[in-house]
Parts: sequence; structure tokens; C-alpha cells
Amino acid sequence: MRFLIFVWITLAVAATASAWYAMQPSKRGAAWFWIAVCVVLLATFAVSFVMLSASSEKTLLSIALYFLNWGMAAGGAAICVGAIAGLALGLAFKR
Repeated sequence: MRFLIFVWITLAVAATASAWYAMQPSKRGAAWFWIAVCVVLLATFAVSFVMLSASSEKTLLSIALYFLNWGMAAGGAAICVGAIAGLALGLAFKR
């Protein structure tokens, strides 16, 4: 479990650092666009996770989608959170 937490934090920190580094002051509109995209992706992951876990029908396909959704939510969430943090820091400190 510690390894998974380490991987999640590493993904989030890497996404934060790369988003901050790539943020250009002249591209403020694009930064806001990508923040909105990441927020929508996070909301989509959360909704699909809740909807899939509420399903009581257990078929091979639903089990495969469940594991796929866990992987998407864990990795996607880390990258989205990192991108949001990095772009927000870039918007705040790069002028």
C-alpha cells in the first residue's frame, strides 16, 4: 500500500512540476482551459467510480471495468491534481 501511495504522490508531483515549468505567462487562457479540462476529468472519474461501485450485477465485463476504473481513477486523479496545482502556481507566480 505504501508503494501505491508513493507512486500516486510521485505522479502528482511530477505533473505539478511539469505543468508549472511548461506554463508560459502569455498563455494564461490556455492554462485556464486545461485547468477546466482537468476538473471535468476529475468529476467524470468520480461519477463513474460511484456509479460503477453502486452496480450489484457482477459479470466478467463489470469486474474488468471495475479494475480498469480503479486504475484510471488512481492514475488520472494524480495527474489531474498535479496539473491543476502546477498551472495554478504558474498563474499565480509567473507574470
